[in-house]
Amino acid sequence: MRPAAFVLSILAVGCTPRLYTQAGQDLQPWIAPENDWPLSPPPEGTVAGGFDVGAIVPDLRLVDQFGDEVSLWQFYGKVILLDVSTMWCAPCRDLAEHTEETNLRFGDDLIYVTILQETTEGAPPEQEDLELWVEAYGITSPVVADPDRLSYDAIRQNLRPAVLAIDRDLTIVERVNPPNDEEVQAAIEAVIGG
Repeated sequence: MRPAAFVLSILAVGCTPRLYTQAGQDLQPWIAPENDWPLSPPPEGTVAGGFDVGAIVPDLRLVDQFGDEVSLWQFYGKVILLDVSTMWCAPCRDLAEHTEETNLRFGDDLIYVTILQETTEGAPPEQEDLELWVEAYGITSPVVADPDRLSYDAIRQNLRPAVLAIDRDLTIVERVNPPNDEEVQAAIEAVIGG
């Protein structure tokens, strides 16, 4: 092969367009997880944009209090309240006290997902920790562990909890700040009504 042809072949291969997610991985078809939570597949070609307002939330796949994988994108078509917390955080515990009340108030219009990043000792949570959290606060919605820190970009200025109101097409509409119960309720009402 002549040098010019070799260079052109290398350039042709190197310039082949490929689709990547924000994490730099090839786009793959979305696969539904096996769990008992509501399931509505996202549209084909949905691409994550990060944790900023206006972006499509990443499809985090984390294990819940029952040991089942949960995908954030399985809740396409529902309003999602994403609560990124730790077990050691006092404001996180305060918000958890109102989780079930919020679930009952909004019913089928809302899916409330709690991501626990760390235990009270700062360790990655295990299923037993999720079960303790669910039992302590009487939560009936998904509580998932994030031992690999996939949700850490949701935290801004190291303030916890990070609470994101996400509309039916998986777009982050609002960061609820301060994340108290009144502000959370108002954000959900705005997304459901909007």
